Amino acid sequence: MVTPILKHRSPAEWAGQRIALTRHAWLALSVIALACGEPATPEPPDRAAVAPTEKPAEPPRTPTPLLVGNHLRNPGLEAGDAGWGEIEGRKQVDFKVVDEPTHSGRGAAHLAASWQPGDRERPVSIRSAIQEISPPLFPDRIAGWYRVDRWEDTPDPGALQLQIIVGVIGDPRTLEIVQSDDPDEPEPHPELDNYQLRYQLAGPTEETEDGGNIRNRVIGKGPPELGSWVRFDLPVKSDFEQRWDHIPANFRQLRVMFGVRWDDKEEGAALHADVYYDDLFFGFDDL
Repeated sequence: MVTPILKHRSPAEWAGQRIALTRHAWLALSVIALACGEPATPEPPDRAAVAPTEKPAEPPRTPTPLLVGNHLRNPGLEAGDAGWGEIEGRKQVDFKVVDEPTHSGRGAAHLAASWQPGDRERPVSIRSAIQEISPPLFPDRIAGWYRVDRWEDTPDPGALQLQIIVGVIGDPRTLEIVQSDDPDEPEPHPELDNYQLRYQLAGPTEETEDGGNIRNRVIGKGPPELGSWVRFDLPVKSDFEQRWDHIPANFRQLRVMFGVRWDDKEEGAALHADVYYDDLFFGFDDL
């Protein structure tokens, strides 16, 4: 008589047998339930199908447009703050690059202005995105988009402001042009080396006075619209010609500032603003 060799089952085989028995028991119960007119018994959890979890699709982002003739570097903030804030060899960045909200692409400049009572007082409070360029000729226009999500008025209202500063190098007209209609300083200032045009996009409640080396143009009065992107497109060359009676030439560089600014802020006043700029342009209508 041959004694059979008993093989010890592995844990995996025992587990397989238990699963098979459970499966058979479930099938038997299901057949009985259907015969009695009752709904089938649910399949055991270890065999039940798992419903796939769908991830909500992100809305597509419109890419930053490429505008021919633009002399700004990184105008859509797609490369962080590269190209911005490099002033005479030093980096000066007053904003953060954010990925939401943006007008297009993956970046926008966020200027967060906030001063509380007790903070060090400054008569002029500024946040701006600055860039210097040296094109061969003076640009035709300045354009882009801004958005304001928070704006708290103060006794001295702030302004969304574009500031274009012409750095002089060898234009013999400059000192005479800058000082010719300033009644307080009729004589040319020997150290003056720039003149400016400032656009007030929103904020001021009345016309801003010119003076010295500054000319102003008010585009919008009163607080800015909140929560939406607003387009601006301004003929900077013709505005310089109109406000200064000439088109800049022989300049060392042009400094352009997209900013938010409070002048003569009341001592102890609190103010808060969240301002964004995106898809900026400072250049020529064609090449």
